[in-house]
Amino acid sequence: MDQDFDIGTYLAIAKRRWPYFLLPAVLVIAATVAIVLVLPRSYEAKATILVESQRIPSKLVAPTVTSGAEERVKVIEQRLKARSNLLDIAGKFDLYQYQGENRTPTSIVDAMRRAIDIRQIDVGRMSRSSEIIGFTVSFAYRDATIASRVANELVTSILTQNVEQRLSRASETSDFFQKQLGEYEKELLELENRIADYKRENEDALPETLPYRRNQLAQLTAQIAEIDQKLRLARDGDTDALTDGSGKEQLEYNLQSKQLAYDSFVEERDKLKPLVEKGFVPKQRLVALERQIAQTELELASIRSRMASLGVLGNTEDTIKFLQRQRDDLAAIVSDLTDSISRTPSVEAALSALTRDYQNLRDEYTQTKAKFADAQIGERLEQDRQAERFEVLEQATVPSAPTKPNRKKIMVAGLGGGFALGIGLVVLLELLDNSIRGVSDLERRLQLRPIGVIPYIVTPAERRWTMLKIGGGAVACIAIVAVGLIAVHLYYLPLDLLAERGWQKLQSRMPFVS
Repeated sequence: MDQDFDIGTYLAIAKRRWPYFLLPAVLVIAATVAIVLVLPRSYEAKATILVESQRIPSKLVAPTVTSGAEERVKVIEQRLKARSNLLDIAGKFDLYQYQGENRTPTSIVDAMRRAIDIRQIDVGRMSRSSEIIGFTVSFAYRDATIASRVANELVTSILTQNVEQRLSRASETSDFFQKQLGEYEKELLELENRIADYKRENEDALPETLPYRRNQLAQLTAQIAEIDQKLRLARDGDTDALTDGSGKEQLEYNLQSKQLAYDSFVEERDKLKPLVEKGFVPKQRLVALERQIAQTELELASIRSRMASLGVLGNTEDTIKFLQRQRDDLAAIVSDLTDSISRTPSVEAALSALTRDYQNLRDEYTQTKAKFADAQIGERLEQDRQAERFEVLEQATVPSAPTKPNRKKIMVAGLGGGFALGIGLVVLLELLDNSIRGVSDLERRLQLRPIGVIPYIVTPAERRWTMLKIGGGAVACIAIVAVGLIAVHLYYLPLDLLAERGWQKLQSRMPFVS
């Protein structure tokens, strides 16, 4: 015979268990109030930096620094949060003095890293791209003025590091290509010398002289054939066939005249030598005479060679020797030409390989030179601040209200937690209590409906005990509140000042209160 609890049952539980609900609720709420009052205020100063794109279109001038703003911001953030940099800033503004003996370099660095927040501003939500258009830099601290000053110091450091980073990268790029150009120039010079040395070593087998050598080989082969024919005639004793009658007399006349001139020059030289040694005659005259003698000797040798080829010089034996010697000389030249012609393909292949290497190196040199010019333009852009740059869109100002702690949320959470703890304790006590307190409890226990019910009669002693518990609970609540107020007065802020501030806030929000 199950029966549902009625409203009277719940009222009876509330009347019986209200101290167990009130005590934990008051304790939690009092602790929450103490925490709210004791927690230090934290002010957050925030600055906004805008990423401005390159002023000159990138189609006209390619930027030297190709890394995105997001990557550079992350690198700058890591440098900004370096231990040495944070300690310098902390020393400049004398931060975290309130830590007292716990104020160590490590604690300062950890606290500053938690207080610094750099957030990127992108257009990813507005479009498919995620291009960075800016970022915010914030710093949280107990003092609002110091928070704004430190935030602005961080902004200055970011701007300086960005400029230095871009200039450094542009300069390194320019220096790299300049060094590459120097190496290419050195390699080109070495390759040019190798090609020149190879051409000198194989001058007789160069591919560009191949047609000329082939033509010369054909002419020499024909001359050798002609000499062979003359040798056969000479050996057969047919000297008349070798002799050109029409030119014989002219050659003999020329030979005699040149011989007379030669003898005259030699005689004159012999006479001038003593005079030149004594200084009576200029040495230049003797030099000119020597030149004339040498020229005449060449002409005599040419006439004798011509006469020998016609068979008009000496006897038949001399003619045969001369022709054989001439043939041997031509055969040696033909052998050299044949060897050079046979070596020409290999020389051409090696020379083509060297030329191809030279052309490839030349192309790389030209490309590197163009890149070096672009790098110089990019470096000039960075120096003139015409490339992508960071600009302060909004300086960090002194915050008017603290950002932490959020006292309203903490109070609401404390109230909810106190009520939940009180209700939970009452429910737990009821679940653990097996006492029979009403007709419904009796019916559930005996599974029988009672004929009559005699109400519980409260004795005077029980009334006194109940009043004592109520008084003890009230005293306990008052004591907890008093202890909380004393703690606030001693460790956070005097109660009179706290009351004055509260009254001022109340007047500012409710003007009609006087």
